[in-house]
Amino acid sequence: MIPDQLFLDRVERIKRTIAFENDRATTCYTGVATPAEHMGVKMADFVSNSDLNLDTTLAYINELNEIAPIDCLNIGAGGNKINVILTMIWLSKVKMPGRELPENSLWQIEEKKVLKDEDYDLAIEQGYDALVQKILPQVLDMGELQEFMEYAQKNGQKNAEKVIANIYPSVNSNNASPPFEILCGARSMSQFFMDCYKIPDKVKAAQDAIFPGVLENMVATTRQTNGMGSWVGGWRGASALVSPKIWDELVWPYMYKMGMTLLENGITPTFHLDQNWDRDIERFLELPEKKFILNTDSMTDLRRARKLLGEHAAFMGDVPPQLLATGTPQQVTDYVNRLLDDIGTKGVFITAGCDAPGNAKFENMAAMFKAAYEYN
Repeated sequence: MIPDQLFLDRVERIKRTIAFENDRATTCYTGVATPAEHMGVKMADFVSNSDLNLDTTLAYINELNEIAPIDCLNIGAGGNKINVILTMIWLSKVKMPGRELPENSLWQIEEKKVLKDEDYDLAIEQGYDALVQKILPQVLDMGELQEFMEYAQKNGQKNAEKVIANIYPSVNSNNASPPFEILCGARSMSQFFMDCYKIPDKVKAAQDAIFPGVLENMVATTRQTNGMGSWVGGWRGASALVSPKIWDELVWPYMYKMGMTLLENGITPTFHLDQNWDRDIERFLELPEKKFILNTDSMTDLRRARKLLGEHAAFMGDVPPQLLATGTPQQVTDYVNRLLDDIGTKGVFITAGCDAPGNAKFENMAAMFKAAYEYN
């Protein structure tokens, strides 16, 4: 299909924002769970029916777009199975509404040690594919995985065209986890962090062994979706959660290499940085300037980051999820205005920090985008 001119203009806006050439703050939708309640759809249906998920999300975004333009999407408009996607990222079981949980509750990651002591050796000796083949059937119904893959193959092009027809380009079309996050999800946070102190050499050897598979899968998946960008996830490897020694040896080298590999393949990295990254934010100066995005969740100090990084990296964020859920439209407007007063509009995508919550008020979401669009 031939995209609408506005769609092409919005694609260019994404590129200009990354290059610090945008004329105003760029509005970017993030809210995987947010549409269901406002649109009157049960969460159990929303997360289990891919067609309903996509149509509901687009209808919700269109309603927002009538109030203030939504220039782009952070990572697509749905059509996925959240448990399949998250399990593939973290190798952790996801409890789902309407199954293990009440039908209108949010999904939950089950924190459980699935990766056994001997599985480190499996990873070291046989690599990424062998580890995934061992762990995945323990945390995901393989029939459901096959069903989703068949759905994506049959409907991927149609769904992509539906989003394009609604004139919303996506900054990112893929999630990618560094080895630190993959092993942590499969091992459980408490046990994995203990491993990082007790057997750091084995942890590093396992990460090094699975890393080529991680890189290959990251690039291949992004290319399959014809995406312009991919997340590089940063969750439990945040500066506030691990010591400098662990971060320098087990976190940063892999995130850096993932970012560089994406750039070498013509793909824009978005470093999705949950928690606080203040201690190490300057390390992002090691990446090429004006080629990537830092997507923070309101816990990293963006004002300090702007002073340290200047125009080296575009920022995506960072309206606090709790403010979108419990605040007022005026409080949201004030937050956006103060943020843009301090960091400017160049190289800035305004969106929810990390992700808008399922209980975000519609009027607060609208206020966020309206404030960003009208700021001068």
